[in-house]
Amino acid sequence: MATKSGSTRGPRLGTQFRGKLAAAYGQRGVGPNSLWYVYSPRSQCDWVLRSDLEWDHFVLAESDPTITSCSYEPTQNSLPLGGYMLDVPVDAVITYNDGSVEWRRIRFAGKERDDVSDVALKLDEQIAAAKQAGVTYKLWTEETIRRNPLLLANWRRAIAWMAAARDRPLSAYQEELHRALRAKSALTFAEIETMFGEPSFGLYAAAAFSGLQRGTYVSDLDVAPLSRKTTLHLQ
Repeated sequence: MATKSGSTRGPRLGTQFRGKLAAAYGQRGVGPNSLWYVYSPRSQCDWVLRSDLEWDHFVLAESDPTITSCSYEPTQNSLPLGGYMLDVPVDAVITYNDGSVEWRRIRFAGKERDDVSDVALKLDEQIAAAKQAGVTYKLWTEETIRRNPLLLANWRRAIAWMAAARDRPLSAYQEELHRALRAKSALTFAEIETMFGEPSFGLYAAAAFSGLQRGTYVSDLDVAPLSRKTTLHLQ
């Protein structure tokens, strides 16, 4: 993608990319975790994720139509609880359609399974401190994040479609697709390609996934592989 530099436009994308990755490498320490540089269609922003589990969580969050906005920037919060300050690390901040906010800690399941372990007791304290601050605090482990591998596989592809169209305004394609769905009530991806033509199909596909992400449409991406037979319905 072409970029322009200037005193009022801020750092170039390449500079931003290197800066985010350098910071993430520093935060990662010496562990073996992967780093993922991703584009979020929901937030229309690039993020650096620090593990494969965070990548899978990112895909799951992007697919969830009950979510309005996401931040995948790790933060370290200090909250009061019982007369002292408690550290509450956060890997993602989720805002739901009803306005409620959830702070998520993304880790593989461990000693918190034991209700009387120090790790479990600390998690309970963090949940209580966050509740006093007006937010929900939850630990998300691989057991929840990777519960539906097919959904994750489908939405990895969907996010790639949307990322490829990130520099194109999709409003006109979304409006045309919505009119077509109102007229027919359901369309397969094959029918969308036939209706609008192969050269612009990628943009209509990105518009379709955007509608699924917002909950405007529904499909069977949680139970069937993404294909030309995948069908969109109005919500």
